[in-house]
Amino acid sequence: MDKEILSLLDRNLQAIWDGDAAAFEALCAPDVSFFEWYISTQRIDGVDFHLREILVHAQTLGGGDDAYTEHEILQPRVQVYGDTAIVTYTLLVRSVQGAAVTRTQQNETRVYHRFDDGWKLVHCHKSPCWRAPHDPPLR
Repeated sequence: MDKEILSLLDRNLQAIWDGDAAAFEALCAPDVSFFEWYISTQRIDGVDFHLREILVHAQTLGGGDDAYTEHEILQPRVQVYGDTAIVTYTLLVRSVQGAAVTRTQQNETRVYHRFDDGWKLVHCHKSPCWRAPHDPPLR
């Protein structure tokens, strides 16, 4: 079961990098919800927003043989409870445009539910990978 869920996660992310809105939509419930700290402080409901975002990414980042984005899933943990699966991990994203390489990382939780037509993403929560400002300094 873990491999099936992690494969679904990988296909979901790859659809974003490939600009494949149809594949992304097929892997999400229509009422999927997201908390994405770098986009909005509010919850984003529904798949439509992300379908538009995928098209924007494809138009702005998708040009040429020397531009691509790839990801690595670090320390994945899959928990399955009946028809619900929770995946927690750190997402490392590497974007290459010509000679420039940028890297980002964030902690993510994705919740999948098994519907009659298969597993679908129903919720995603993303958190930045930095120390909380209220933590005392390390010595």
